[in-house]
Amino acid sequence: MKSKVFILYTGGTFGMKSNTNQELEPSSWEEIIDYLPAIKNQTFFHYFSEIDFTFETLEPVIDSSDITPEAWGRIALKVEQNYLDHDGFIIIHGTDTLAYSASALSFIFENLSKPIVLTGAQLPIFHPRTDGIVNLSNAIYIAGYQSFGIDRIPEVCICFNDDVLRGNRAVKTSTNDFEGFSSPNYENLANLEQHISINKHLIYQANNKALILKNKFSDRVVNVTIFPGYSPKPLIELVRTGKLEGIVLKTFGAGNLPNTPQWAELVNACERYNTIILATTQCPNGQIELGQYASSNVLNNRIVVDGKDITSEAALTKLMWVIGNFEVGLRCEMLSKNLRGEISSLK
Repeated sequence: MKSKVFILYTGGTFGMKSNTNQELEPSSWEEIIDYLPAIKNQTFFHYFSEIDFTFETLEPVIDSSDITPEAWGRIALKVEQNYLDHDGFIIIHGTDTLAYSASALSFIFENLSKPIVLTGAQLPIFHPRTDGIVNLSNAIYIAGYQSFGIDRIPEVCICFNDDVLRGNRAVKTSTNDFEGFSSPNYENLANLEQHISINKHLIYQANNKALILKNKFSDRVVNVTIFPGYSPKPLIELVRTGKLEGIVLKTFGAGNLPNTPQWAELVNACERYNTIILATTQCPNGQIELGQYASSNVLNNRIVVDGKDITSEAALTKLMWVIGNFEVGLRCEMLSKNLRGEISSLK
């Protein structure tokens, strides 16, 4: 069965080229596709002859370091506008913030029933040793699943090297390794070795409900990593002056904080001013367990949400998204829920 695949090029290393000053700058899709003969010339190269491609560029092309919630919204609208006419979607994106974008998009789309695959490259498509061709080719298999007789993955996912990861479970782990992303607390959704293996038991099951977009994000949040000697005084001041709606608090270990009265002062201020604390761990593996140690007791408060094993990228984007789309009384409840497979239910 022929698949219709929508490819959206947003920028990033994948399409970077050297200018006259030997500096990297974004190129156009028309320049990029010359380096993708299996896509450009499907008459001669039959690998993707059963795929009907649509190509678009998100204008203006941006470096992923410049990605914003506004850009997430524009990406989501492109998908929504083409949703009924395509079987799968590929978003070519820079690697620096790819895990943030994958997490954000996973929350934006409710009732997703088609694959949305984010991919990119560690070396530009114009480089003789680029990983971009393999990454895009693998992404085409996931997005164009019908043409290859493989199982559908109706999720926002990241396809990089030979791994398919749940988007809101992925983190960037290397600036130069071709296997640039990993999923520390969740297995791969698929492995794209010589033979493609789909882990069907891990995949979210699609439903027949209509696609819903909620694409508002609050910018009144901070991501705070605790360190020895850290003082929460600046946070307390920001909360009391109404400048913060949410805090991602990256605690020690299983949810521990220094034993100083200022932390209770911060939590009390957050409770008074309805500023949510999403408690997470600095450890890449495992999860927090509030109350396991006495040094985490200060966080046992209605305004503090246990982030379990959520990644830093998913924690921040989920907090921004929940605050942007839900009233104060619902925010803690929504943050506590496993909405898109971003947290585990295990204790």
